[in-house]
Amino acid sequence: MAPCARRPCHTCYTEQVKVAHEAVLARDPRTIVALYADRAAGLSAEEIAAKHNLPAPTVYRYLRSLHQPCGLRRPYDYRTAPPPDDAPVQIYWLGYVTACGRVVGQGNAATVVLAIHPHDEPHVQAMVADLVRGHPRVEFADSSLEGRQAYVRDPALAEVLSQWGLTGTLAAASVTLDYVPAALAFDFVRGYLEGSRRAPPFGGLRVLPSPPGRTTGLAMVGPLPLADSLRRVLGACGVGTGRLEPARASGLVILSFPPTAGAAILARAYARPVRSSPRAARFVARFASSRQGTG
Repeated sequence: MAPCARRPCHTCYTEQVKVAHEAVLARDPRTIVALYADRAAGLSAEEIAAKHNLPAPTVYRYLRSLHQPCGLRRPYDYRTAPPPDDAPVQIYWLGYVTACGRVVGQGNAATVVLAIHPHDEPHVQAMVADLVRGHPRVEFADSSLEGRQAYVRDPALAEVLSQWGLTGTLAAASVTLDYVPAALAFDFVRGYLEGSRRAPPFGGLRVLPSPPGRTTGLAMVGPLPLADSLRRVLGACGVGTGRLEPARASGLVILSFPPTAGAAILARAYARPVRSSPRAARFVARFASSRQGTG
């Protein structure tokens, strides 16, 4: 099949790269952390497989992944070691990908697929530069169902994201904040807000979001376990408790905050934006001005 022009249609692109689009089953990050802890304690792969009732090849795959270079650390790494210097960058991207990404394919064909805003292509390239080691491959294509798509073809990144709980569908994802350091929770939130196309202020197809001063509330859409985790973490940070309600999309819920709490969340999220989308420039400027006014 001859390739399309520079930006192929979604059907031709799928044929061209031959990605297996079967859904990646949800992985429980807690189980994987326990598996690595058992290995560190001296258990063999066979003993670990028997203990956790897993096939031995699955355990071997997890153990091999420890030696694959990736710019995003695993939940186990955050549990057992101090955060690296670039941890705010890593956790921002984790939030961004959690909002718009999924993992498709298996093994060397594993691919991270992002449903992005059409103007976020340079931002995705920045993510690839931060997280992918070696020679990255990223392509963009249009989908009749999902709009603009980014395909990041890096098995190591796909494996680490799946260990955080990313799957083949947003509704099935089990990404947990249990291994995100509390000090970095708002970096995750900033990434999640900017990656989401399902809710304001960055949802939709407008080039720029609504100005921060016009934000009447704040909403985040996602699977129930993640939304509930966000509600608990943000409540513990003292910005107010959000409300959960069903979303129109099957399997998703809306976590909403009233204007005062929403403004507090945005102020904390943009207190130190080590990474942010160019579309968020007005948010960065707004809250930078607020810090200068109170400094």
